[in-house]
Amino acid sequence: MRRSWSLGPVFVLRHAGLPFDWLEDLGAPAGLLAAAREVLGRERELLAAAAGCGLPHPAVAEPVLQARPGALPGCRDPRYREAARAWTEALERYAAAFAEAEGAASEALRRLLERTELREAVFLSNPDAYHNMLVPFSRPRPLNARWRRVRRQLYTYVQRLCAKNETVSFFGPMAYGTVVPGRQVTLRAGRPRARRVFLSSWAAAELARAVAADRALRAHLPFRRLATAAAAPERDRVLAALARGGLPLPALAAALGRPPRETAALLREMVTAGEVVFGIGPGPLDLCPLATMQRALAALPASGARDHWLGRLRAVEELLTALQEAEFAKKPALVEELEDCFTRATGVPARRAAGGVYADRAVFYEECASPFSLEVGEEVARSWEERLAAALELSTAHGAAAQEAASRLVREALPGEDSLPLPAYAEATRAAFDAEGSRFAAGHAPGYPGEGWRAEAERLGRRAAALPGDRYALLDLCLSAASAAELATAPLALSRLHHHLLTDGWLATMCPDRAAFGAAAREWSAAHPEVAAFDTGRRNKGYYRFPGRRILLRRPSAEEAGDPLALRPEELSVRLGAQGPELRDAAGRRLYAYLPLSDYVKYPPYAALSHPQVLHAAFGAQGREPAVPAVRVGGVLYQRPRWTWDPAEWRLRSPAARFLQMRRAAAVTGRFVYCRSSGERKPYLVDLESVLAADLVAHVAAGAERLTAEAMWPGPEGLWLRDPAGYRYTCELRVQLTGHDTKEGS
Repeated sequence: MRRSWSLGPVFVLRHAGLPFDWLEDLGAPAGLLAAAREVLGRERELLAAAAGCGLPHPAVAEPVLQARPGALPGCRDPRYREAARAWTEALERYAAAFAEAEGAASEALRRLLERTELREAVFLSNPDAYHNMLVPFSRPRPLNARWRRVRRQLYTYVQRLCAKNETVSFFGPMAYGTVVPGRQVTLRAGRPRARRVFLSSWAAAELARAVAADRALRAHLPFRRLATAAAAPERDRVLAALARGGLPLPALAAALGRPPRETAALLREMVTAGEVVFGIGPGPLDLCPLATMQRALAALPASGARDHWLGRLRAVEELLTALQEAEFAKKPALVEELEDCFTRATGVPARRAAGGVYADRAVFYEECASPFSLEVGEEVARSWEERLAAALELSTAHGAAAQEAASRLVREALPGEDSLPLPAYAEATRAAFDAEGSRFAAGHAPGYPGEGWRAEAERLGRRAAALPGDRYALLDLCLSAASAAELATAPLALSRLHHHLLTDGWLATMCPDRAAFGAAAREWSAAHPEVAAFDTGRRNKGYYRFPGRRILLRRPSAEEAGDPLALRPEELSVRLGAQGPELRDAAGRRLYAYLPLSDYVKYPPYAALSHPQVLHAAFGAQGREPAVPAVRVGGVLYQRPRWTWDPAEWRLRSPAARFLQMRRAAAVTGRFVYCRSSGERKPYLVDLESVLAADLVAHVAAGAERLTAEAMWPGPEGLWLRDPAGYRYTCELRVQLTGHDTKEGS
C-alpha cells in the first residue's frame, strides 16, 4: 500500500433513535405471504403454459403483472386454460387476504403512532404533518385516496425514524465512540439523554435585523468593521477608528471629525460593500445567539427601546428553555407561543420551506445526547485500519480520476482564460455548471462495470500506488454482529465515504470531550498548511469549524476582522493551466481547497480546486446492468448488491398488484432494500414484506426514469446495537481515516 491509514481516536456512533423492531413488526401476516406465494407459483405455471401454446409473452405477462385475470387472452389449449383457472382462483383467495391485511396494517400503524415517542418525533419534524395528518389518522377512516396518501406519508415517517441513522433531536441522538487501550469493544448504555433546544441561525439573523430596524435604537447601535483595509482613504479612516471595537454613529462621527450626516452616507456605502456591519447580529458559528445579542443590548444606554428588545429576546429564550424541559403534552402549545412571539418581533413567518421535514427549517431545533457510547480497543482499531486500507486506496485512485474529469470540464468551459480572481472564477463557472440543488453522486466521476468488477478494482489499486501524497476520508462504517461483544471480528462494510475530516462543529454538540472530538483534524491541518477551507458559515444548524485557514465564501463577522486564518476570496486567484485550475494565494503559492459540504465535493469547479479527493467508486452505476453482485475489496464489503428496476413495473394500478411485485423482488433481494429513484438524493428503506410499503414504492416510482435497489446490510439479524430492553437499532460508525504517504520523498 502506498499509504499507511490511521483511524481517528474519536468518532460518531450514528444511529436511529427509535427501534428497528417497530418497523419490522409492520410486516404482513403469514397467511397473506402464503397466499402471495401460491399466486406466484401459479403465475409461473401460467406463463409456461402460454409459451407452450404459442401465445405472445407480453399478452399474458401484462395482465399477470396488473393482477387482472379478465384481461388474459383466450386460448383453446387445455393446459393453458387450466393454468389460467388455477391462477385466477389463487388470485381471488389472495385478494381477500390482502383486503383483510390492509385493514389490519392500518390499525397496526395507528397503534404504533399512539406511542408518545413517535408522536413527538413527527411533531418536531413537521408540526403541520402532526396536526393535519397524524392526529386525524388516529381515528379509523375509510381508506380513500386522501387517507391512503396520509397513511403512506405517516408510514414514511416511521421508516425514517426507525431505520435512518441521522443526528437530530431524540430520534437521531448524538452518540460517540473512542479508541482506548486493549483489544475489547465495549458498548455502554448509561449516558443521560440530555436534550438541548437552540434558536435556528436564520431566526437569530431575523431578530438582529428587526433590532437594527428600530429607529429608536439606531443612534446607539454599533457599526463594526468586517474588513481590515479599504480602497479609499476616508474608508480606511473608518476602519481604523473601528479597530478596537464597535462604535455608534455619533461617536464614530466625532472620532472622524465629520458631520453625522456625511458619516452616515459613507457608512451606508461601506455596509453595502461588506466593509462594516451595523447592529448586534451574532457571528456565523454562534450556538447561543440570544445570549450574544442580549449582552450587546445591555451595553447600550438605558432606554425604553433597549428594554423593549431585551424583553422580547428574553421571552424567546424563556420559551426555548421551557420547550427544552417540557413534556410532549405541553410542547404543541409552547411551539405555537414561540412562533407567535418570533413573528410579532420580526414580522417574518416562523416556518420556512412550508415547514418541511427537518426541524432546523423552523425557528428552533433540538439536539439530544444518546444513551449509547462505544469504546474500541486499539488493537481492534488497528485491525480495522489494515482491513480498510485496500478500499481506501481504490477510492484514492477513483478520486483522482474524478478530479481529472472535473478539471477537464472546467478547462473546456473556460478555454480562453489564464488566471481569474476566485470570485470571478466562481461566477464564470456558475454559468457553465449547474450549481443548484443537491446530488447523491458526482456526475463527472467515472463509473465502472459491475460485471468483471474485480479487474477494475485491481486496476484502480495499481493506479493508487503511483499517486503520491497524504489523503483524508470520513467513512460511514457498518458492522454486522449478533451483539456488541462480537464487533472485534465482525464483517465490515463501507456504507458511504465522504471527502471530509471530522472537524469540530455541530456534530460535536453533545460530545462529553469536545476538545478531543476535533483533535485529529487539527493535527492533520497543522501538518498541511497548504489546505484552506471554503467557509460557508452556518447553514441552518449545520456548520463545520475547520481548524486551519478559511476562505470566507460569506460575509465575514466582526470577530473575524484581522484574523490571519480568515482569507478573503478576492485575495486569491485561480490559474488555469493545461492540467486544469489551480488555486493560488496572494503570493502565488499553490493552495488546495478543503470542501466542507458534500455538494461542493461533487461540484466540478470546486472539486478541481480540492485537496486530492478520496471518493466512493460506483460499480454498475450507469443503470444498464440489471444486477450487480456484492463488491468486496480487501475483505471489506465496498458496495452492497444492487439491482436496477424498471419503474413501469411498480406503477401498477392496485396495491394488491404492487405487493405481488414486491414479493417477486424479495425472492431475489431479500426482505429489506434501500430504494432510490433517479431523481432522489436519499433512499427509502423498503420492507418488501409490508402491505404499507406497497403505496410507498408506487410513490418512489412515480415519474422516475430508473429505480435502484440495494440490499440492506447488515440485515435485521446483524443489528448489534441493543438497548437494555433488547430493542435493536440501525447504526453506523462515522470515523475519520488519514493516509500518510510512506514512500513520498524516499
